[in-house]
Amino acid sequence: MKKYKKQTTVAMQVTENIQPSLDHLVLEGARRLIQQALQEEIQAVLGREYYEHHEPEQQKRYRNGYGRQRKIVVGSGSVPVRVPRLREPFESQIVHRYQRMSEQMQHLIPQLYLHGLATGDFRQCFDGIVGPEASLSPASIVRLKQVWQKDYESWSKRSLEENYLYVWADGVYPKAGPKSDAMAVLVIVGLNRHGQKEILSLVEGYRESADSWRDVLRDLKRRGLQWIGLMIADGSLGLWNALRDVFPQAKRQRCFLHKMRNVLDKVPASKHDEVLQALRELYYAGSPDEAGRLISLFRTSYGKLYPKAVASLNDVLHDLFTYMQFPKQHWPSIKSTNVIESIFASVKLRTNAAKRIPSRESALYLVFKLLTAQQQRFRKINAYKLVAETLDQLKLKSMPKLRRVA
Repeated sequence: MKKYKKQTTVAMQVTENIQPSLDHLVLEGARRLIQQALQEEIQAVLGREYYEHHEPEQQKRYRNGYGRQRKIVVGSGSVPVRVPRLREPFESQIVHRYQRMSEQMQHLIPQLYLHGLATGDFRQCFDGIVGPEASLSPASIVRLKQVWQKDYESWSKRSLEENYLYVWADGVYPKAGPKSDAMAVLVIVGLNRHGQKEILSLVEGYRESADSWRDVLRDLKRRGLQWIGLMIADGSLGLWNALRDVFPQAKRQRCFLHKMRNVLDKVPASKHDEVLQALRELYYAGSPDEAGRLISLFRTSYGKLYPKAVASLNDVLHDLFTYMQFPKQHWPSIKSTNVIESIFASVKLRTNAAKRIPSRESALYLVFKLLTAQQQRFRKINAYKLVAETLDQLKLKSMPKLRRVA
């Protein structure tokens, strides 16, 4: 009996060979569709098919061959395209003049840079995806990032609401520009009357100086913000001096967590745990009376042992418990600058990975994109329905006055 031999059909041969050419099939299909769309576009402009003559009443316009072949980078590779031309000036709305990438790729590349891919790594990364012929030089990537500048300029000029109950302020220091001159990006986050947090301002400043903060606050006024209920920030004297000049009616809340760290710096390391526990009890005080009792206990316990630590606490008591004049449900959010510092984590992670960004402007736009992306994750403050009521009461000066802790 003859040994059975399986017959190989043409369909089976095609199936066996199709996997390596899938990408080529996709790109070839894309090339044909783009070329067909370009032909239909030129026909729509002329109002006639390729071999048809124009009607007597039609404007005489004639084809003029094709432009030079160029490759357009799309998601699956590079597609060779030749754009039809007319004798008169004409620009295709499908493939724009000098276009080398699809709109999706133009959006993707800055996002990859935003999330950690360095400018010099794009060529190596994309060679295996879209081919070595893709136009992905560092200069072209920098040009794509320039759209961030336009986004920032438009964003920084937008109008703001007139009143914000709470405003948090802080600065972040990306590694950018000359090493001898530290760059500061000053950030302000506000809570509107709907209980929603939003980034109000993000500008480059000089070391959080009073002049820098004053410029930021004045710009907020020019854009419509007229009243602030409570400013929450760390111990920067520059900010507090600027706030007094621009928004003198605003109440002040020193960041409790910053002050706890300052106090611990003046205590021996062996006693950190003990003093930290006392400060935590003070941090979680439920009323002005309880806070006053715990302050007296702290002074008695550590006044002689660590006078500098106690003096550091005493110096800011007038601004350390201002939050107690506001709804208790809001206290966890307004006694520290955690609201704003939490979004700085992504900035520090990205800028540290870049080692040092040569241009300060590039660093500013990078921080802008990182922070505005984080803004989408902001959640409303607890008991957000109390915000509008509290805001109106405070503006009318009819809010109950709680005894200030001293």
